[in-house]
Amino acid sequence: MFFTAVLSFVNFSISSRDILADTEIPAEELKGIGPLLYPAAFVLQFLISTFYFYIKASIAALAGMGMVRIRGRRGEYRHLWRTSAVALTVPTLILLSDDLLGGIIPLATVLSWAAAFVYIWLAVGYYPKNGPSKRPVAHKPPARS
Repeated sequence: MFFTAVLSFVNFSISSRDILADTEIPAEELKGIGPLLYPAAFVLQFLISTFYFYIKASIAALAGMGMVRIRGRRGEYRHLWRTSAVALTVPTLILLSDDLLGGIIPLATVLSWAAAFVYIWLAVGYYPKNGPSKRPVAHKPPARS
């Protein structure tokens, strides 16, 4: 996430002159907030990208719960969340490279989600299988001495 935030910040820094030129704020006021603008922008971009990644991992984990049920495996949401966080590494790099290249990868978002789901599907195959269903056992009261 730090890597994506740094690249996003560099992109913001390059285009900030154009963005600030379009505003109606006088140049004198911008010089006063200049030292605060870039650190605040970096922190904000880091927080937003991290929050976005957590949301994506949560959605992918919910889809992974369905995959666990389909494949007859045992898994909890917390395990699938970790698996989906790892599985989102390559898709995040796909989207990052698409952004850096100017959007030349066709259907990059769909491709990244498909890659994440393939990773999760393959990872679910390593989860333990559901055990045989247990037969109900008659309740026996404890023996008294």
